[in-house]
Amino acid sequence: MFRSCLLLIALSVPAAALHAQAAAPPSQPNPPVRMQVPPGGAPGAPDTAPARPTPFDEMDTNHDGVVTREEYVAYQKKRFDEFDSNRDGKIDAKEIASSPPLMERNLKTAERMIKEWDKNGDGVVSAEEFQAAAADRFARQDKDGTGKITRPKPAGMPAMPAKGQLMPNGQPLQAPVQPQPQPQPAKP
Repeated sequence: MFRSCLLLIALSVPAAALHAQAAAPPSQPNPPVRMQVPPGGAPGAPDTAPARPTPFDEMDTNHDGVVTREEYVAYQKKRFDEFDSNRDGKIDAKEIASSPPLMERNLKTAERMIKEWDKNGDGVVSAEEFQAAAADRFARQDKDGTGKITRPKPAGMPAMPAKGQLMPNGQPLQAPVQPQPQPQPAKP
């Protein structure tokens, strides 16, 4: 399941970017804005790497503000080639998971986790720091302070009343109606 989701995400990001751009009303393309940043970055800004171009910018190879079918297909071929590490013309879940774009994303996630959990700033997370972070996460989820985490209710779903209680509309909770088997016509 995880691999299917990972593949779906990896392959849908460029399509979503293209769809979002196509849904926008047509307008004259604006030239890219370039900000002057002093060496070492802007004062007070976090120390970050240069921004990576968006998938749309990568697809729009002639930078006219429009992605043609040819540009889109060429970009998707490039993405496929990034995934196809053994160059056999096919990709599997292992190739996608070990592809440079996903490995880069995983590395950034791991670095963010280390930065959050590494309280003494030595660049590594000790067992004590990990346990302290776990205790903090538990405390945030223990909304009522009972030392227990209750199952979250899906967003927008009303809580189901216990058996014998009334529904919000005042009607008693009834067992779901089971479908009855339909008689099959006799075969000639």
